[in-house]
Amino acid sequence: MDVGVQFSVLGPVRLHRQGVEAGAGQPRQCAVLASLLLRAGRPVSLSKLVEDVWGDEAPPSAIGSVRTYVYRLRQALGEQSDSFVHLVDGGYRLHIQPDALDLNRFKETAARARQARSTGDLRSAARLLTEGLEMWKGVALAGVPGPFADQQRSVLGELRLACAEEQLACEVERGRYAEAAAELSALLVEHPLRERVCGLLMTALYGAGRQSEALTIYHTTSHLLRQRLGVSPSPELQQVHERILSGRFELPHLPHLRDRDPHNADRPKGAPRTSSRNTPAQLPAALPSLVGREREQEQVERLVADAQASSSVAICTIGGLAGVGKTAFATTVAHRLADRFPDGQLFADLQGAGPEVEPRDPALVLEDFLQSLGVRPGDLPETTQARGLMFRGLLANRRVLVVLDNAGNTDQVKHLLPGGPGSMALVTSRMQLHALVAAYQALPLTLMPLSQADARSLLARRLGAARAAAEPEAVDRIVRLAGQLPLALANVAARAAYRPQVRLASLADEYEAPGLRTLDAFASEEDQALDVRASLARSYRLLDTETAALFRDLSGCPDPLFAASQVADLAGRSECRVRKVLSRLIRAHLVSEVGPGRYSWNR
Repeated sequence: MDVGVQFSVLGPVRLHRQGVEAGAGQPRQCAVLASLLLRAGRPVSLSKLVEDVWGDEAPPSAIGSVRTYVYRLRQALGEQSDSFVHLVDGGYRLHIQPDALDLNRFKETAARARQARSTGDLRSAARLLTEGLEMWKGVALAGVPGPFADQQRSVLGELRLACAEEQLACEVERGRYAEAAAELSALLVEHPLRERVCGLLMTALYGAGRQSEALTIYHTTSHLLRQRLGVSPSPELQQVHERILSGRFELPHLPHLRDRDPHNADRPKGAPRTSSRNTPAQLPAALPSLVGREREQEQVERLVADAQASSSVAICTIGGLAGVGKTAFATTVAHRLADRFPDGQLFADLQGAGPEVEPRDPALVLEDFLQSLGVRPGDLPETTQARGLMFRGLLANRRVLVVLDNAGNTDQVKHLLPGGPGSMALVTSRMQLHALVAAYQALPLTLMPLSQADARSLLARRLGAARAAAEPEAVDRIVRLAGQLPLALANVAARAAYRPQVRLASLADEYEAPGLRTLDAFASEEDQALDVRASLARSYRLLDTETAALFRDLSGCPDPLFAASQVADLAGRSECRVRKVLSRLIRAHLVSEVGPGRYSWNR
C-alpha cells in the first residue's frame, strides 16, 4: 500500500517515503524542513526561514543555502508525492496530508483521550494517552539548530509533559496508586518545580497508604518553590496538603487534578460542586453579514491557528473609534470561530466605556461565568483572585471562547482570561490596552472607518441594491456625512427602511438641514448604544482636562491631516507637550498617527 510521505518531529527530524527513510539532510536542512512542517499550509518567507535557522547571525550566503536546502527537500519528496513544496511570493509553502506528521497524529490521539475522559471512560483515555506518548522518539527536533527549533522544542516539550501528566492523572483516578506513584516520582525528579506532578504524586502516595511520604513531598516542593522562584505553593497544591492532613481527602477523584470538571459525586469535601458539565452559549445574535473586515478576520483566524500549533491561549484586543463596529466585529468573528471551541462561548459586557455607567466588577463577571459553568452559588470563593483561579481551573482542559466587550482597562480583564491552551479571549475596548498586549502577548487590532466602497456596500445590503443603485450620488453624500462609521450608516439604513417612499436624496438633505449639527442626525432616541453622538461623547468624557481641551482645539484644524507643530501653534503650547497629549488621544482612538509628527482625525 502506498503510504506516501511521512514526517517526524517528535524526536530527530525524519522523512520516510513509501515506508523507507529518505534523508532529511544535514542539520540546517532539517531546520528548514522543521520550519515548513510546523507551519504547514502557510507561506513562509525566505527571510523568515533564514531567521529561523541562523537568527541574527545569518551569513551573506544564507539565502542561497536555504534555496539549496529546499531544492534538496523537493528531491527527497519525489515528483509523485502527496507532499510538495510550493513556491510563493517571497518564500515557500509546504503542503502535506494532516496525518503525515507525527505531531498532528499525537494531537489527534490526545484529543480523543480528552473526549474519552470527559465521558468517564478513564481506561480508554489512559490507553490513548499512552499511545500518544509512545509516538515520541526522544527530544522533539533533536539536533536541529536555530532559534525557531529552540523555541519549538520548549513548546513541544511542554506538550509532551502535559500528556504525561494527563496519563498519570487517569491512572490515579482509576485507583492504580502504586503504579502511578512510581512513575510520578521519576517525573518529579526530572521536573521538581512542577506543582501538578507534585499534587498527583501526593494523591497517589496517600491512596497507596503512604501518607507521611506524601507530606514529605509537599514540604520538599514548597521549599524548592520558595528557594528558587520566591513563591508559595499554589492554592490547589495547598488544598491537597490540607486535605491529607485533615483526613478529608476522598479518593480516587480529585477535580482540580483531573480535567477541572468538578461534578463528580465522590468529590472531596469543600470542592466546588457543579450540576453537570455545562456548555455555555452566550454569544449575542449573529449578524447576517459584516462588510469590509476581511483582512482583520483573517488575522484573528491566523492567531487561533498559531495558538493551537503552539499550545497557547489566543488573546486578541479589538480597538477603534466609537461607532466603528468593534462589538459587531467581535460577535461575528466569535460565531465564525464557535465550532473551534466546542466546550462553550462566554460573553460579558464590561461597561467600561464611560463615567456615567459604573464598569462591571470582575468578581461579579466571574460569578456569572462560574455559575454558567455549573458552579453552585454556595461554592463560589469570596475574592476576585480566588474566583479567577477557579475559573482558569475549570477551563484548563476545555476549549472555550471568552468575549469581553467594552473593557475599560487591563486590570478589569486579567482575571477573566482563560489560562489553558486551546481557549481564546476576544476583548473590545475604545482604549488601547497596552498592558494586555505587553504582558499577555495579545494581538492588537484597530478597526478604522470603512472605505468608501465598503460603506456603499453596507448601505446597499441594508437598503437593497436597487434602491442604492438608483441614487448613487445620494448614497455618497450619506456615506460622507456618516464619516464612513458603521454605526452611523446602520442608523441611516434603519430610518430609510422605515420610509421606503422617501428618496435617499431627501434623507441626505435632512441630514444637511441648516442649523442641524451632523451628529444630531445620527442620534437614537430608542437606544443609547446606537446613538453615535452619545457614543462619541462617552469617549470624550474619558479624557482628562488637558487632553479634552486639546481635542477641542483640534476643531480649528482645517484639514483632517495635521502636524504636531500646527496644533502647537493653534493651541499656544510647546510641540513637545502637544505630542504627549496627542498620544493620549491616540490611546483613546480619537486620533491616529500617520507618520512621524503627522496625525489624522479618526473620522
